[in-house]
Amino acid sequence: MKVAISFALIAVTVVLFACKFTLAVPTQEYSCLRASYFLVDKTATTPERESLIAFQLPVDTPYFHKDTRWIKKIVGMPGDFVSVTVDAVYVNGMEYRNNMNTLLMKVGMQPEQVTKSFRLEDGQYFVVGETPLSYDSRFWGVIRKENMIGDAYAIL
Repeated sequence: MKVAISFALIAVTVVLFACKFTLAVPTQEYSCLRASYFLVDKTATTPERESLIAFQLPVDTPYFHKDTRWIKKIVGMPGDFVSVTVDAVYVNGMEYRNNMNTLLMKVGMQPEQVTKSFRLEDGQYFVVGETPLSYDSRFWGVIRKENMIGDAYAIL
């Protein structure tokens, strides 16, 4: 009897954990964050600057389909002023250095196609990766709260 109760408690715990969390493992080919494994809390979407967020790509791009699941770092919040150059992203003057020359060559784009400045509107967030090959908001634009799947946490 004690074994059955113990097994039932373990099973319920596993099911509840699986409903709340997902383990995300990006392919090494497209990895753009300095971690290999992420835990995604599907019950919490609390966008904060510098936090990781799992989301569905809001648009079709030449390389990824709409609704592809990604994890990126939030750097721009509603009301922020964002300026994108080839060498960095500036959010309210704060620099997020990430040269995109290599990626621009890979995707066949010119610097003037991604260089821009704008203010984020209500409900808009600007996300970036941490590596030079990060295909992120600099290329396809902002995400919205409704695109978010949950808060993400790097675990390895």
